[in-house]
Amino acid sequence: MNDKLRSLKTKFKSARDKTPNPLPKVESKAFEFIAREGFNKFLKKHDMLLFANQNPKEKVPTFQEILNNISYSVLKLPNQPWEISYSYKNSQGITKVRLHNKFKKNRPSLVFHHGLGAISRPKLQLRLIADTKIKTKFNVFSILASNHESSQKVIKSCVNNFVNLASTTCASVLAVNEIVNFHKNNANTKIAITGLSLGGVVSSLHYFYFNTANYYFPIVSYPNLGSALTKTKGYKHVVNNYKSISKNKSIINSFSIPKEFLSRPKNKIYPTLGKFDEIFNYEDTQKFWKGYETITFDTGHFSIFSKGKEVRKLILDKVFEN
Repeated sequence: MNDKLRSLKTKFKSARDKTPNPLPKVESKAFEFIAREGFNKFLKKHDMLLFANQNPKEKVPTFQEILNNISYSVLKLPNQPWEISYSYKNSQGITKVRLHNKFKKNRPSLVFHHGLGAISRPKLQLRLIADTKIKTKFNVFSILASNHESSQKVIKSCVNNFVNLASTTCASVLAVNEIVNFHKNNANTKIAITGLSLGGVVSSLHYFYFNTANYYFPIVSYPNLGSALTKTKGYKHVVNNYKSISKNKSIINSFSIPKEFLSRPKNKIYPTLGKFDEIFNYEDTQKFWKGYETITFDTGHFSIFSKGKEVRKLILDKVFEN
């Protein structure tokens, strides 16, 4: 009886594994709805389009220029989130860092960054990575991007123009670096950086510009945020003046990685891709990460949540393999 039950379970699992994931189709239908002209008009009427205040012809600074010239300070109070206050030209904000369990110097640390506009949902996104097992094995940090306290704040102070978004991203990269430095000053164990969507951009940028963590796991993203926002189908109907902005070469190339950083060791970063991703286009993402050890799932951008178990296993296997 037990043998028959085991056989049935094996057959069921095999059939389930071969069944196509239905979530990418649901996601694609949602994008079809967004593509309707009426939806774009609705967003515009309510001032909810990305880059609502962006001059399409403005020559924007590169990420490296912002990183080299941004002013910031760090406040660390006991039992409170760290605060990274920054300013760059007319952009300013406060990025917050939280530790979700007691810091133990004998275990590695894991840093997570949420996606763009993840209003009141960073904790929900964190569950993709930090289940009970992860919190037992790692010191778990998370970063809340600046100007993400409310949907209104995101629209008015983060995505209303490109420099604000780029400065927000830069401040998050600096927050990652603060955590890495803290970990290295207080422990001799490994530290890994991960993030979803915008968080994957942040993880990748830290890898290329600082490269001081032991491992990086960017999820459904690649670092050239300007290219993704101007070339990807998913953004076409939510960006103000898309036709003009998508031709602005300074925006397209703003997050391009300088050649001197492209030779970073490839055995410490493991990008996760979604085969049906329409936010960070799969083909573009695959092209950028060519030559790296990538993991591709049968998902779209948001349906990557269905692969939380696999992503957690990847992190655990790599961090604890030696």
